[in-house]
Amino acid sequence: MRKEELTLLYKKFLSPETSDRDRALILTILQDCDEQDLPNFEEVLNSENRNIVLNDHKSDEIFASITGKKLYPTVKPIWKRKDFLRAAAALIITGFSILFYLNNTGIISPNHKKRESNFENTTKFVKQIKLNDGSTISLKQGAKLLVLSDFTKDTIRRVQLIGEAFFEISKNPKKAFVVENSGAFDVRVLGTAFNLINTPHKNLLVLNHGKVQVKNGLKQVIILPGQKAAFDKTKQSFEVSPTDTVESSNWINNLLAFDREPIQKIFSDLNSLYPEQRLRLNEKFEAEIFTGYLPSNDLDKSLEILNRAFNTTIIYKHQ
Repeated sequence: MRKEELTLLYKKFLSPETSDRDRALILTILQDCDEQDLPNFEEVLNSENRNIVLNDHKSDEIFASITGKKLYPTVKPIWKRKDFLRAAAALIITGFSILFYLNNTGIISPNHKKRESNFENTTKFVKQIKLNDGSTISLKQGAKLLVLSDFTKDTIRRVQLIGEAFFEISKNPKKAFVVENSGAFDVRVLGTAFNLINTPHKNLLVLNHGKVQVKNGLKQVIILPGQKAAFDKTKQSFEVSPTDTVESSNWINNLLAFDREPIQKIFSDLNSLYPEQRLRLNEKFEAEIFTGYLPSNDLDKSLEILNRAFNTTIIYKHQ
């Protein structure tokens, strides 16, 4: 812990504005502290550049609160007592622990630290998420999206993609949307729809509509609707060419093939994608398996196919 931090807390503890209730709370915690974890008294004194004097009454009160023993006139001066040294040092450590907790829980300086939000699709289906700016992201199986900035306060909406996703970005001319650290290039948009792949073996962008800028270091290119862009690491340049935008994003509405898939797993995936539906599985079918096709992004159709396959309702929506 830095000396300036120790000085700040030491002044805070000795301040007459500190309430008795706060001191009582801290003193209770002190009794469980290990001596080896505490700094020595010289370190405590060196953190304070002025002389601090406690009157006899206050010294008696602190000593009795910590040790439970009566302080006699013949005892050693207070600054030579081990119990007081431990208590003073522990007060500093405990106080900073409290300040650290309050700061990280947002009670103190709520705007000091930004928090990341993570979205991951662990299912075989397509997972759609809606960001607080109105943008919709469809995550393919295994894809992960990290929100790196506060969309309500920061001037740039920053995210990171691992895997494949289809982006439908809400237009906001004052706040660009940037997909960064997602392969060989960054993507900067204002409002558009595009498909982006960032896997260890492939990094490709296909633009459906709108306009985006892709960037790698000082190299940048504007991509128009109907074009795809990739970065050639060997040539250190972008490759831009026409493409079929429908083909690149049809995985969003494709049929998914299942071969002897446990019904329990399918139910778990659907339940995690549509928690608001509060789905229920007929316990009689928990050990069953399913072979066939289900739509990747249509709950009602999936339930209809599953129920028809078993000639009864096996998954219920909450009524």
